Amino acid sequence: MKHRDIILFSIILLLAACQSAGRSPAVETPTAPLLENLPEQVSTTASPTLPSTHSFPSPTPAESDLPAVPQPSPTPSDQSFPLTHYEISADFDYDWNFLSIDQTISYTNSSGEPIEELILVVEPNRRYDTFRLKKLSWGNDQIIESYQLELHRLIIPLSQILQPGESTQLYISYDLNMPEIPSPSAVDRPLPFGYSARQTNLVDWYPFFPPYLPGQGWAVHNPWFYGEHQVYELADYDIEIRMTGVRQNVTLAASSPAEIDGRTYRYQMKSARSFALSASNMYTVFSQQVGNVMVYSYAFTFDERGGERALKDTAAALDLYSQLFGPYPHQSLSVVEADFLDGMEYDGLFFLSRGFYALYDGNPLGYLTAIAVHETAHQWWYGMVGNNQALEPWLDEALCTYSELLYYENLYPDLLDGWWQFRVEYQQPSGWIDGSIYDYSGFISYRDATYLRGAQFLHELRGLIGDEAFFSFLQDYVIHAQGKTLGLVSADDFFAVLSNHTTADLGNLLQTYFKDPPS
Repeated sequence: MKHRDIILFSIILLLAACQSAGRSPAVETPTAPLLENLPEQVSTTASPTLPSTHSFPSPTPAESDLPAVPQPSPTPSDQSFPLTHYEISADFDYDWNFLSIDQTISYTNSSGEPIEELILVVEPNRRYDTFRLKKLSWGNDQIIESYQLELHRLIIPLSQILQPGESTQLYISYDLNMPEIPSPSAVDRPLPFGYSARQTNLVDWYPFFPPYLPGQGWAVHNPWFYGEHQVYELADYDIEIRMTGVRQNVTLAASSPAEIDGRTYRYQMKSARSFALSASNMYTVFSQQVGNVMVYSYAFTFDERGGERALKDTAAALDLYSQLFGPYPHQSLSVVEADFLDGMEYDGLFFLSRGFYALYDGNPLGYLTAIAVHETAHQWWYGMVGNNQALEPWLDEALCTYSELLYYENLYPDLLDGWWQFRVEYQQPSGWIDGSIYDYSGFISYRDATYLRGAQFLHELRGLIGDEAFFSFLQDYVIHAQGKTLGLVSADDFFAVLSNHTTADLGNLLQTYFKDPPS
């Protein structure tokens, strides 16, 4: 890295991983500019999208080291309405960083309340000259002329109220003139969406429906200097990408496996929070089978050693968390080296900062491993168990940080004290963990409270109620989320499920960590 990048990256390491820097929004928000043996199976033959695939086994801890927890099978959701369905067809010119997109959205009102207007989140519209809307119509091709596109909100009035259980369909045609990923900044959070000399990242790239929350409305929040402001439904995806540029040797990483026909890539994904892609002509791809899941690691050609490490850790964490929390629900998981100084999760795919790869020295006690397993944990605490990341960020970030501890505890127990020291205690964290992303005085205070104090709270909770109750609680919490509409939970759900697993007096513990302790 350049000297300036090293300084900026050092600042970002003091922060936290997973930063993602209308008339009827849900909440008014501020405006801001244990293991069985790990599988030894490996893939040695490259697929058309994986031109240089390598595979590696993962470390295998002793089975007796795992906590003795029950392994219930997940129960199906009682969701009685179809999930929102996105059909996206795109021509993607990688050379010119340009996409022409046709999108159809089928939406059913599952909120239980009448909806008077629709709101779509259009994150690309936050960037200058990036999103160009060409056509907006109902599914019957009736043009929609009365709409508002404000910042990242596309507001569409309804001539007739959409009653509970009723459906509607939208057609949207638009162009994306991809912006350049900005240089690292000590002030503003990194932005994964865009292109660099090494990659183009399609994240939050299509208009999508946020959840409609009963009694509150659309869960749309304004972006902030740190943290994630987006709230996601579970949805189904059918996506077709046609590569139209001159360049032929482009590799696509995606949230699900591709069916490839020449230069056309077709993807399907069910019950996911998001669908992300990353394209590059500089990826070396490694793979490893974990049960029924294929794990891919996409690293730049000069960072193959780090790409191998990221694959090992992601595969091992996937296997571990599947046993501790419940089965992983998708066919694949991709870890992608990011040409920006950040880590960021999406369903079925996450990014790891190039800085983590640059600093990797062969030691698993470092940010490349710690953040890889943190982001893997987001496949449960974000993907399967969704929450309002803007208003209750501790529900996913504290659990993912604590999942790092579980990884080291089970695979590298000799490094566990070192993890506590470098990841938590060195920062001397303080603050209430139950704030929104808008409640803290800055990036560091947000990280210290939400991530680090959150992990301390979970560790003390585990010590208070015991391992058996703690891990049973986590599994039941996942199952509980699967039974909720759109898989969304709140702090009330967290403590309601917890109350089924312990009669311990939590009063002093909650008063220590929560500004507004649950009753």
